[in-house]
Amino acid sequence: MIKSTTKTLVLLALALPLSLQAQCGQGKSTNDKMPMQEMNVSKVTIDAHKANSAAFTLLATMNMKESYEGMIKRITNMQVNAKPELKAIAPMIEAFFTKYMGWEAQRGDIAALYAKNYTSKELEALSKFYQTPLGQKTVQIMPQLAAASAQIGQSRMMKHMPEMKAMIDAELKKVNTKK
Repeated sequence: MIKSTTKTLVLLALALPLSLQAQCGQGKSTNDKMPMQEMNVSKVTIDAHKANSAAFTLLATMNMKESYEGMIKRITNMQVNAKPELKAIAPMIEAFFTKYMGWEAQRGDIAALYAKNYTSKELEALSKFYQTPLGQKTVQIMPQLAAASAQIGQSRMMKHMPEMKAMIDAELKKVNTKK
């Protein structure tokens, strides 16, 4: 269970975009003959900084720090429930996940991800939405909706696994017969 959870978390971490420095570190051209290009790069850099700032504001509004802390606790509890002998070292497991997968470890990358996909104006509009009662309700129930949605998909797949296995076996038999 620990291996599969750790593997999942590592894959999630690898899917995150490059650091804020990689996204924003465009730098200025040293070619004095192209002031227009320099101005455009500067504008892009300023826009990227605005978007990153707006992303951090949005993530705070969405209570992401608390969400990540809750996720770490749930992962730790899942590990302990699956293997009760881990109970004695649960604090160490939680500390490890916090160190590498906690909010402080990932917040810059998560903000960069949002800034890469939304403009600063869009991020500001999302922040305004998440400050409304409906936005706060969305923040509160989204984890449960995501978990329930995943469960629906998993349930459907489990129900039809015999069919999938039969299809795979039949196709493999055809492929192996042709050899």
